[in-house]
Order: sequence, then C-alpha cells, then structure tokens
Amino acid sequence: MKLPRIASVVAAAAMAPAVLLASPAFAADAASPSTPSAPTAPDQAPEGAKPPEKATGKTDGKAEEKPAEDPQAAKDRAAIEAILADPASGPGVREAAGKALKGTAADMRHFLEVVWQQEQYIDDQVRVSQIHSAGGVAVKREAQKALKAGTHAALKEFLTVGQHKARYEDDQVELFRMLNGAGRGIHDAVVKLLRDGTPEQVRQFIETGQHQVRASDDRVEISRMLLDAGPGLTAAINALLDGHPSNAELREFVKTTQHALRDEDNSVLIWRMLNHAGPELKKAAIAAINGTPEERVAFLKTGQHEARAKDKAAEDAAHKTGKDESTGTGTGTTGTGTGTGTTQAVSRSTGNTNVTPAGGSTSLADTGAGSENAWIAGGSAAALAAGAGLVLTNRRRRTAAEG
Repeated sequence: MKLPRIASVVAAAAMAPAVLLASPAFAADAASPSTPSAPTAPDQAPEGAKPPEKATGKTDGKAEEKPAEDPQAAKDRAAIEAILADPASGPGVREAAGKALKGTAADMRHFLEVVWQQEQYIDDQVRVSQIHSAGGVAVKREAQKALKAGTHAALKEFLTVGQHKARYEDDQVELFRMLNGAGRGIHDAVVKLLRDGTPEQVRQFIETGQHQVRASDDRVEISRMLLDAGPGLTAAINALLDGHPSNAELREFVKTTQHALRDEDNSVLIWRMLNHAGPELKKAAIAAINGTPEERVAFLKTGQHEARAKDKAAEDAAHKTGKDESTGTGTGTTGTGTGTGTTQAVSRSTGNTNVTPAGGSTSLADTGAGSENAWIAGGSAAALAAGAGLVLTNRRRRTAAEG
C-alpha cells in the first residue's frame, strides 16, 4: 500500500471520537443518563388558525336536530305511513294522509280518529261504482245493493267478498256462452272448467287463456271455409294464412272479414244468374241484389229454387197450352168433312198462347161450341157428301138408259 493512502485512513480513525463527542444529543445523554425525558407538549396550532369549536349540537352549519318525537306521535306517524303503503287506500285517503304527516301530532291523531274513515268511505263508494260500471249482470246486481244500503260495512263486504262471488257467477255464464259455436279446443276447455275449475282458474281462462285456444280453433275454421268459398274468399284465406297472422287477426277474420268477402262472392254469383233467368228468377235475383247480405244468402239457399220452380211451371203451362191447340182440343182448329163422319184438325202454333186459326175461319172454341157441336158439324158434312153421290149416280143411270 502506498504511503499517502495509509495516512488518510489513520487520520479518519483519529477524528471519529472527536466528532461523536461534539454532538449535543450525545453530550446530553452522556452527562445525565438516568434523567427522564420531558413530557410531550401539546400540538400548537399554526399562527392565524382558529382553535376548534366545542361541540354545540350543530353539524356543518345545519339547524339543530328536533327533539325526540313523543312516543304516541311516533306510533301515529308509523300507522299513517302503513296506510299510505296499503294498495287498498284510495286517492282521497292518500291525499289526507300526506297532509297529516306534514302537520302536527294533533293533526295525525285527528286523521286516524276521524278523517281516515270519512275519506275511506268516499273512496270505497267510488270503487264500488267503478266495479258496477264494468261488471256483468251479477256484479251489477250486488254492487247496486251495496250502494243502496248506504253503510260503509255494506261497501266493505261487497269489496272483500260479494264482488268475487258475483263475478264467478258472471264468469260461469260467460263460459256457457262460449260453447255457442265453439271449436273443439274451446269446447273441451270450457267443459272441464265448468266441471272442475276454481273461480280463479275460470277468471284466468276468460281473461287470457281462451285466446290461444281460440286461435287454434280459428285456424281450423278458416281452413274449413275453403271447402265452399267463392273466389274472393279463397284468395283472402290463402293470403291470411301465408302471412303468419296474430291471434287477433285470425279472430277478426272469422268474426267479420269472412262475412264481407262471402257476401261479395254471393253478389257476383247472383248477377251471373240474370243472364239466362226466367221472369220469376230475374225478379227474385234483383230483389236479393238490392237487399241485405242475409237476404242474398236466403236467395241462394232457397229463393232461387222457388223462383226457378215458378218459371218452370209457367213454361210447362205454356207448352201444354200450345200442345192442346195443335191436337184440336183447344182454340185454333178447323173441321173438314171426309165423308166418313170423322174430323181432321189443322192448326199453326207460334210457341206461345197467341195462335191464328187455319183458313181464317173462326174456331169452335171462339164460338163457344163444345165437342158435341163439333160432332154435329162433322155428321152434317158427311150427309151432304152422301146425297151428292146419289144424285150423280142417278144422272149416270138415266144417261145410259137414254143412250
């Protein structure tokens, strides 16, 4: 090791004790090692800072808290809050309860003892009236009884018990009504509910359950319509089923749309009948066209056949009349003698009752002569012919004798 570096190390080692002894802390500890340390002084606030205020009941500048509420007032407040939370409380009760909570303890007590019952009675009257307006026959009947009774007890009894019994009675009537014209699904569901259903199940079916079941029945019914549908109804059915209709659309088509389309097809069919219609059919068809849809249906079911029968009867009568005239039993005959005591009738028919006699002579029918007169006329002609023959024979014999 070099000499200068050794000298530096020696010098540092020699100075270390002197530095440690010169430190004030070290000097104090060394002078009095058994003296306890002085107590810690309280923290001093910085200059200019206000000392903390003593607790006075105020927080962050807010007003002092109200003194504790009277136990009875606290109970009244809790009771009023429970009334507000009750769904059965009407608007009048809620409004009065809100005012009471904002008032004094006396206001809350007055609400519970007096105002509450008064407002509840008014609210119950309103509720019963609303149920009466929307109810069925039985519900209306029982609601009217409760309103006429004029007591709060009668109103409460109706709201808690009476309306439900009456509604179940109306619901059963509604189930029976559904059976009229019902499809298979509705029919089976209704029969099961009438036999085993509870009031709650019946109400649920009427409100919601029936619609899905009826939609299935409506699809079946619409498909069945195609069996006897006209062109307009057929096109509408195909368009409906191809369009993924909703339950409401299916119901509307069955209840309303199909009837309008069917009536249009019926009108077109009746118009076509006029092309080759007889007098009676034409008259009945025009009356149906100008009538109601029900009258057009009746015409197609029965009216057209009755009118056709009348036209056929008239046609047969005319044909029979023309045939009788051509055989000499009617008008338009001419008798000609044959010398044998028989008659030969000759006539011309125009296909209707207007017949002109042959030779322009008046027919026997026109003169009122019957079959007996015709026979007489034929005999006279034969006698005349026979007499003429005898005269001719006598002349020939006389000529032969003279010759």
